[in-house]
Amino acid sequence: MTRFIDGFASVWLIFWLSFFAVYIHFGGLAFAGLVILLGAVGWPIWLLRRQTFPILQKEFTLPIAAFALFFAWLGVTSLWSDLGSETAFRLAGQMALTISIPTLILTRSLWRRNVLSHILMAMALAGVAVLALDVASGYGVGIFFDPVGADGDLNARQNQSEMNIGRGHVVYAYLTPLLIALFATHLPHSRRWPAVIIFTALVLIGTMLNRLAIAPVIMLAAAPLFLIGFRSPRWGLRLSLGTFAASILFAPIIGIASRMAGEGVLVRLPLSWDHRLRMWDYSLARISDSPWLGNGLDSSRTFQDAFTTRIGVDVPYVSLHPHNIGLQTWVEAGFMGAALLTIAIITLYRPLRRLIGDEPWRAAAVSSLVMGAAVASAVTVGAWQYWWWGLIGLSLSLVLLIPNEVD
Repeated sequence: MTRFIDGFASVWLIFWLSFFAVYIHFGGLAFAGLVILLGAVGWPIWLLRRQTFPILQKEFTLPIAAFALFFAWLGVTSLWSDLGSETAFRLAGQMALTISIPTLILTRSLWRRNVLSHILMAMALAGVAVLALDVASGYGVGIFFDPVGADGDLNARQNQSEMNIGRGHVVYAYLTPLLIALFATHLPHSRRWPAVIIFTALVLIGTMLNRLAIAPVIMLAAAPLFLIGFRSPRWGLRLSLGTFAASILFAPIIGIASRMAGEGVLVRLPLSWDHRLRMWDYSLARISDSPWLGNGLDSSRTFQDAFTTRIGVDVPYVSLHPHNIGLQTWVEAGFMGAALLTIAIITLYRPLRRLIGDEPWRAAAVSSLVMGAAVASAVTVGAWQYWWWGLIGLSLSLVLLIPNEVD
C-alpha cells in the first residue's frame, strides 16, 4: 500500500506541474487550484511518513499560530463588512494545504526530483517564448486555440489576453530567481548560462512588447537580494523579509507620498500610474475612517467613488482592490490586521532559514523570491488573491528542488 501511494504521489506531482506554463499563459489564476491539488496529496504522504519526516517541527509552530491569528482577525472584521468571512476561511485553508507541499517534494526520490526540475525548466523556457510570440502576433496564439466566434468581440478578447499575458509576465518575473537557481544547479556549465540569458531576455522582450513596466521592476528589485543571499544566506533573508514586513506596517506612507504628488506630477505619469497614485491617496482617506479596526474584510470591493481621468473617462478610485497589499490590509483590517500580518511575516524567518541551510543557491532563490513578492504585492496584486498566495507558497516549496550541494 505504501509503495502504491508513493507511486501515485510521484505521478500526481509531476503530472500537474507539467502544465506549469499553461497555467501562467492564462494569467496564473490556476495556482490557487494547483496548491489545493498538491496539498491534498501532501498531507496523506506526511501521515504515511510522519515517523521519518516530521513536517510539523518546532520551526513551523510559531508561523502557523501567527497566520492563524491573522486569519482569525480577518474573520472578525467581516462582522462589519457586507461580504462575509469566506475569504479569510479560504486563505487559511490554502495555507494549511501549502505547508504540506514540501513533504510531497522531499519524499520523492532524487531522480524524480531531477525529472521534475528539468520539466519545470523546459516548460519555463517554452512558456516565455510562447508568451512573447503571442504578444508579437497581436495575441494570435490564444485566439488560434480559442477562436473568436462570428458574434464575438475581437477587441474585448485582445484586451482580456493582454491582461492575462501581463499577469503571466509578472509570474515569470517573480519566478526568475528560482529558475536561475535551477538552471545553475541542474544543467552542465555549457548550457546553464545560455539558458539563463535566453530566459531572462525572453521575459524582458515579452514585457516590452506588452508595455508592462512592473515585471522588469520586480526582476531589478530581486537581483541585489539574489547576490546578497548567495554571499550571505542570513542577511539576504533578513533584508528581504524585513522589507516585506515593513511594506505592510508602513504602507500608509505610500498613501501620504501619493497625496503629496499633486496634479502637476500626476498629469505627467502614464494613466495606469496616475490611477495608482490616486487609488493610494483615496485608500489613505479610507484608513482614516477606521484606523484601528479597519472597514471590514473585502470592503475595498464596495467603494464606488470615482474620478474623471484626463481623457474624460470616469473610473472608480479603487479597482476591486488598492493594488497594494499593505494599504488594503490597513483599509480593511486596520492597524490590528497590519500588525498581525507583519508579525506573521517575520515569524517565517526560522522555517525559511532551515529551508536554506548553508546552500548558497537556495539562499539566493529564497531571498530574491521574498523580495519579488514584496515588490509585486506593493504595486499590482490584491491582498486576498488566492492565486498569488498559492504562487508564493508553491515557489518557496519548489526551492527544495535545488540540491543541497553543488558539484
